[in-house]
Amino acid sequence: MFVGHEFLAFALAGWAAVRFGCDDRTALHAGAVAGFAALLPDLDVVYAVATYAVAVAGGTPLGWEAFWGVANATHRVVTHTLPTGSVATLCFGAAVAVARWRATQRVVIATVAGAAALGAAVLVSGFRAAVAPSAAVVAGGFLVCVSATGWLLAARTKLSTPGVTVAAGAGFLSHPFGDVFLAVPPPLLSPFGPSVGAGRVSLAADPTLDLLGVLFVELAAVWAGLAVFAWVAADRVDRAGRLRDAFDGRAGVGAAYAPAAVILPRPTIVDAHVLGATIVPFAATVGAWAGYASFRRAGAADPHPRFGPVYTGVVVGVAALTLAAVAYTAAYAII
Repeated sequence: MFVGHEFLAFALAGWAAVRFGCDDRTALHAGAVAGFAALLPDLDVVYAVATYAVAVAGGTPLGWEAFWGVANATHRVVTHTLPTGSVATLCFGAAVAVARWRATQRVVIATVAGAAALGAAVLVSGFRAAVAPSAAVVAGGFLVCVSATGWLLAARTKLSTPGVTVAAGAGFLSHPFGDVFLAVPPPLLSPFGPSVGAGRVSLAADPTLDLLGVLFVELAAVWAGLAVFAWVAADRVDRAGRLRDAFDGRAGVGAAYAPAAVILPRPTIVDAHVLGATIVPFAATVGAWAGYASFRRAGAADPHPRFGPVYTGVVVGVAALTLAAVAYTAAYAII
């Protein structure tokens, strides 16, 4: 679900902005802010890698299951919860408000910044008491990164400060729900509440079909993001703005992934890399092929083609991935 979070957040914020009467540019900015915010909770995996490296040096075995066993204690438990998302939204909005300092709004800015600081202090203290001191360190570092991101984005978007805050909230608060399908979903109310949502949502009794179900959920989120992007940014990607105009017959190559159901070991949630490390590069190659062909066609008429070839490559790549997943599922069901 690393990619689906961002596309889903973009779709939610972009669609909501249009529904509330915003113009396409504003909707595009809202979606972009939401998508970026949805990415931030997963960046703490860098800390998880460092933690795992230390654990390996101490005798922990190498392997995906061992890695996530070590990493989840300070990964999803900390940054993938609703209290953390709420405080992160406050910190993001406060950083934007401070970066856009207006003397006439000193009281409002001070109030927002104070609320963010208080929320951060309570959250970090909660993780220290209820989880572990290392979790408090991760929470504090995460909120610092969130604040720095808000500060940097303040001058790069025309959204109002409340608009930026709401868009960021869509990213932070939607993120935890995408992980309920994973092997170790986040405890949604950590560190303050009971383990609500601590059990994962299983989509099938067969472990491989269960994993494929998660893949289709993520693909649905990606398609939702692409559809909203096509809706609000068609004029920025030339004639390929509409989804149907970006399709290319090369996407059909995705069906060639079907033999993987026989050749590869049967993947499950625990060893999902068996599927992800093959099907994603395969689809990405098809997308790059289609994007390059689009670039060559555009370059023949325009020496400075716009964003169209990249958009075409992404759409065709996702279409190839979807067909590959369908072909794999069909082949797996037959055998």
